[in-house]
Amino acid sequence: MSHGPTPLPPAEREAVLKDLAGKLRVRPNPARRRIWMVCMAIGLATFAWLLATEPQRAWGAWAINTLYWLGIAQGAIVLACAIRLANGRWAGPIVRIAESLSAYMPFGLAALAILLAAGIWTYLPWTKHVEPRQAAYLNVPFLYIRTLIGQGLLWWMTRALVRTSLRTDAYLLKGHVPAELKADYDKLSDGWKGDDAEVAAQRDRFSKLAPGIIVAYAVFSTLLCWDFVMSLTPEWTSTLFGWWFFMGAFLSGIAMTALIATRLRSRYALERYITPAHFWDTGKIAFGFSIFWVYQFWSQYLPIWYANMPEETGWVFLRFEPPWRTLAWTVFTFVFLLPFIGLMNIHTKRSPFWLALFSIIILGGLWMERHILVMPSLQPDKFWVGLPEIGVTLGFLGLFGWAVQGFVSRYPAVKVSDVLAGQGAHGH
Repeated sequence: MSHGPTPLPPAEREAVLKDLAGKLRVRPNPARRRIWMVCMAIGLATFAWLLATEPQRAWGAWAINTLYWLGIAQGAIVLACAIRLANGRWAGPIVRIAESLSAYMPFGLAALAILLAAGIWTYLPWTKHVEPRQAAYLNVPFLYIRTLIGQGLLWWMTRALVRTSLRTDAYLLKGHVPAELKADYDKLSDGWKGDDAEVAAQRDRFSKLAPGIIVAYAVFSTLLCWDFVMSLTPEWTSTLFGWWFFMGAFLSGIAMTALIATRLRSRYALERYITPAHFWDTGKIAFGFSIFWVYQFWSQYLPIWYANMPEETGWVFLRFEPPWRTLAWTVFTFVFLLPFIGLMNIHTKRSPFWLALFSIIILGGLWMERHILVMPSLQPDKFWVGLPEIGVTLGFLGLFGWAVQGFVSRYPAVKVSDVLAGQGAHGH
């Protein structure tokens, strides 16, 4: 456990400010930028080819990746909020890295808007025929309203939280950052009220935004799950399905935060600020929610199995029969079994290599899980998970990498105020 914060002496404080300001790249690495652009080009070309040959498969891949990547970004923000609500002072660097994933959210919302505008007529079966008893909920105007307002509200609150989090760091660093960033940092710290007043004002703002974001995430992610996954089979329902879906997205946010933390530590020479203890604590969170994911799956599966009602069992058993059986067991192995075995000991959780590897395994498993939730409902007899789906995913990966790289190039990858206060520097 932490032994209490020890603020840095003035001379060391100034050295830390200069060091962290000097690590800001200002402009993203051009070579990596080109990689993201190539990924986006591959994704667009693959999607266009699928759209011309198999439109339903094309929009299925688009919808899956929209939900998957948006879930990663939102799950990471919920992680940052949960750490704040739990007063997790160990996690200064982890909080900022989780916040950096919010840079993707506007792009994710744009992808969702494209799906709403052009894809739902092919993707959602109820747009052609809906049962009268379901028409009050399953209708296009209401779908637009609840999706755009809900996701827009979540983005607005997230943006406010991240800008509040950056405010103190901008004030501390604005005298040290490169000239190209000074205007942005001045704007973020404009109207500084004084250290004590700012601490109180920001604490009050966080106390309102963090729980609000968590509640909004749970509600609106559940609606996304109902609208874009469960409604593909309108006769099938599950009261736990929304919870399982958004907790899977939360786990993906944790895994992506851990993965990016391991990469930024070496790339930006942040060994002083991101320690093996931080990896250990983040690995424990990933380990715990991997177990929670399989617990939620079992909580749904067991009542469906013992009730043995055809309107419930059909959806589940379809995914455990050919051609989907192998993928179903692969998802179980990647999301639960391998992380459970691999992250059980302290050494793999503290190792950047092993934590990154198991984070990638979890992310890969959840990507496959999203496919097995959607694709059998679209086409039960064809295995629609292959190179075309990977191609579309590369496009979304490029967009995600482009957005997050832009954030970490302009803003510190660790929470400067926590480092100066002696918090978050030693982890567990």
